[in-house]
Amino acid sequence: MMDPIFLNSENRQSKLGTLEDAAAMIQNGSQLAFGGLHSHNGPMALIRQIIRQGTKDLHMIANVSAGMPADILIGAGCVDTVTVCYIGMEHLGFAPRFRKAAEEKRINIIDGDEIYYVLGLKAGAVGMPFVPYPPGHEARDNPIFEKTYKRTTDPYTGKEIIVSPAIQPDVAIIHVPRADIYGNVVHLGSVVADDLLAKASTHTIVTCDEIVTNDSIRADPRRTTIPGHYIDMVVQVPYGAHPLSCHGIYNHDEDHIKSYVKSDIGAYLDEYVFGVKDHFEYLEKFGIEHLMGLREQI
Repeated sequence: MMDPIFLNSENRQSKLGTLEDAAAMIQNGSQLAFGGLHSHNGPMALIRQIIRQGTKDLHMIANVSAGMPADILIGAGCVDTVTVCYIGMEHLGFAPRFRKAAEEKRINIIDGDEIYYVLGLKAGAVGMPFVPYPPGHEARDNPIFEKTYKRTTDPYTGKEIIVSPAIQPDVAIIHVPRADIYGNVVHLGSVVADDLLAKASTHTIVTCDEIVTNDSIRADPRRTTIPGHYIDMVVQVPYGAHPLSCHGIYNHDEDHIKSYVKSDIGAYLDEYVFGVKDHFEYLEKFGIEHLMGLREQI
């Protein structure tokens, strides 16, 4: 029988921290990955804090279909290299800062596809050095033009196969609706690859809209999407994904995202990142009634 000490949450250490604590874990030159997808579940409050603290030379692992989180980090001059499947604003058009940086060759781009990202994380999660691809992958353009794809010999058949490196970020940052103080995470919508990020990364930081009790986690353990032993820090940040959505809590703020796309990036950062002292002063720019309106759209 398991020792009761392991079942008693009072004997565990809280993983609660602040946005400042979390951003301090991300050093210049770190390999940084972030969770979510499109305009959903991006850790925007933490990304703004990373920009505010002046982090540089990041190798950013953009999620499988990235938007504003990747674009604003590039626009703020934080990124040296990006591993990318897609960075864009969906139906709102191109990601303007990513496109400009790519055209001007101001960032290094590792151009993989979705399977490069997903299988790379799976390999990183289990400690494999690389990913072998099935026959037919040579028909894609990526292995032709992207130098991180390699060819090797299948030791069982002697045939040539395509491989790509495992993805093992230094730090992953994820935003979720709920977590407890020990890092147990509950998504209220799609997990996408957040769980793979947590397993593949050396450190994982979770920001969440709501801290729930460990008793509520244990009452329905099937709802736990990422167990706490994969998480290093938890930060409670109401509306921490804004202007993106957080599934089950609030919708994305499309008007603000449109404004971001059209804005001068320097002016945008001055108003919404450097011109506010913290996340709560950022929220005040939108007003409580406006934010409650987002909640009512769900």
